Amino acid sequence: MSEEFVRLEEATRRSGLHPNTLRRLLREGTLHGYKAVHQGKQCWLVSAASLKRYTNPLSGFLLDLPGPKLFLKRRKEDD
Repeated sequence: MSEEFVRLEEATRRSGLHPNTLRRLLREGTLHGYKAVHQGKQCWLVSAASLKRYTNPLSGFLLDLPGPKLFLKRRKEDD
């Protein structure tokens, strides 16, 4: 089964993150994706699974932001 990839515009819509933020995360390797040529233009394709993991409120990037977390706790990797 192949992994689903979405264009950067769709990833922006799904995550609510700014396109520049998503590009930075892709370049850093935090999100998985690659550049492809579509209709003569280069565009980013983002792994839907890595985007979902990153934006998950219980285990994603919210835990790395400053401020109170109320109910959030980082889960161990082996769970």
